[in-house]
Amino acid sequence: MTTGSKKKEKSDSDGKRFRSRQLVSLQNVIHVKFKDKGLLNRSLIHRSYVNEASAEKIRDNERLEYLGDSVLGLIVNEYLFKRFEDYPEGDLAKIKSAVVSEATLAKVARDFNLGSFLLMGKGEELSGGRDRSSILANSFEALIGAVYLDSGLKECRKFVLNLLKKDIERIDRMTYLRDPKTTLQEYVQKRYRERPVYEVVEERGPDHKKEFIVKLIINGTEAAMGKGTSKRKAEMFAAEDVLRRIEKGGEEI
Repeated sequence: MTTGSKKKEKSDSDGKRFRSRQLVSLQNVIHVKFKDKGLLNRSLIHRSYVNEASAEKIRDNERLEYLGDSVLGLIVNEYLFKRFEDYPEGDLAKIKSAVVSEATLAKVARDFNLGSFLLMGKGEELSGGRDRSSILANSFEALIGAVYLDSGLKECRKFVLNLLKKDIERIDRMTYLRDPKTTLQEYVQKRYRERPVYEVVEERGPDHKKEFIVKLIINGTEAAMGKGTSKRKAEMFAAEDVLRRIEKGGEEI
């Protein structure tokens, strides 16, 4: 064996040991012990790593992401159905949409530093891929898919809800998700002693497929624009935009 071959073999061996320690560390963080460590590893492989890898039979995490998305939806829907017994279907759907959104999943993934465990190509990593919301959210879904396959639905439910319960409760308190216009009106009346004003600035499209664009004015200043298939929906989206900014950053309108 040549000196170069020995060095490569040692480097490969060191790399495998380091990866094994990483996977143990991640399992400790998420409180899930995998029977199939290869399944866990696969859930953390971004497609850019496969594109640059010289080894054969390396598979990315996209199929696991596909599965995890469905499992996540089931677990969240079941929890919301039982947790909020008096909520109509529309309210449950809005909360679920916010819970499984890219922003929420990426936030949770950052909380347990998922990005540091991902395998990705050098180019993707140099461009900030380890902290890119889309990659973190997709990888979190892939991890959910892996937990489901390795441990079953019961353990996967525990894993998901341990990470998402706080965000579900936080999102439920964001009352604008259910009634944004009323919530905004209460806020504006309390702060400015007047009501928000909605003005239709444009209607376009044929009668059977109308689109309305509405301007929301607060305290004499344009605060947001909303677009929808009805005037009411356009107003609602404009109100949601303002309330989301207030909720996210403490912004005062």
